[in-house]
Amino acid sequence: MNSFVLTYVLWLAAPAVQLGILFFMFRRKLRSEFPFFFSYTALQVINVAVLFTIYHFRPAEYFYIYWTAATVSIFMGFAVIHEVFCYAMRPYIGLRDLGSMLFRWAALILVLFSGLLALSSAITESHPIMAAIISLERSVRLMQCGLLLFIFVCSTYLGLTWKNFASGIALGFGLVAATDLVMFSLRAQFGQRWDSQMSLINSLIYNLSVLLWFGYTIVPKDARKRVPSEVVYRPLFDRWNQAAMALVTPSPALVPAVSGHTYLTEIERTVENIMAQKAAPSSNGHSEKDNQKVS
Repeated sequence: MNSFVLTYVLWLAAPAVQLGILFFMFRRKLRSEFPFFFSYTALQVINVAVLFTIYHFRPAEYFYIYWTAATVSIFMGFAVIHEVFCYAMRPYIGLRDLGSMLFRWAALILVLFSGLLALSSAITESHPIMAAIISLERSVRLMQCGLLLFIFVCSTYLGLTWKNFASGIALGFGLVAATDLVMFSLRAQFGQRWDSQMSLINSLIYNLSVLLWFGYTIVPKDARKRVPSEVVYRPLFDRWNQAAMALVTPSPALVPAVSGHTYLTEIERTVENIMAQKAAPSSNGHSEKDNQKVS
């Protein structure tokens, strides 16, 4: 199989598998759990259909449509990162809300940085918008690698196993992101002669990630559930969580209502309930004895 045929096979294989991902996500009610990933997958299928048609019937417009679709995919990928992060941080509501706020600021900073890069490179480069999009894509790829590292390090603390669908999403994006970053580095050294090999390798890795996501959609439902009993309590995490809640909701009237979700207060409540249950029989016993003495 020559490289031309292999390129077409890899180009069309991914959306075919992604249709299966959409089907099983809808059937197993994962769409409501991960709406942005579902939308991202549907967008990739539409992108391939549109780009394939434009490439064969309107090749002059392919360049502009390709980079427009790439920009939308980058922002959708960023939204998926945020979605997986929020899912992973559900046991720690304060850290989740603080992380969401930081994600919004990071998205704004990335857009401003890309715009400034496009303006600064408008004189030196023939396609400044393309340079800005590539810079934005690299930044998002770095965040995807960071998300994979975060899931890898903190999965035991958050009650996540590697069979969980969120872990699979992070693993697939991390694989694609790491490959893209390596290919960008190689292209900087070897120049444009590396473009064909880079495109082929990126397509191959992306197809492997799509197959990985498809495998996670067909994993039994019980294996994908978060197990609350497996969430390992860490006092340091709880302190960070309470500090984050005080930062996000600084009003004294709001902090007590939200702080009830922390693990530290749940442990305290459990101890108080156990002590109350133990104290109840003893108090009843004394009252019965007193009644017998009085009689």
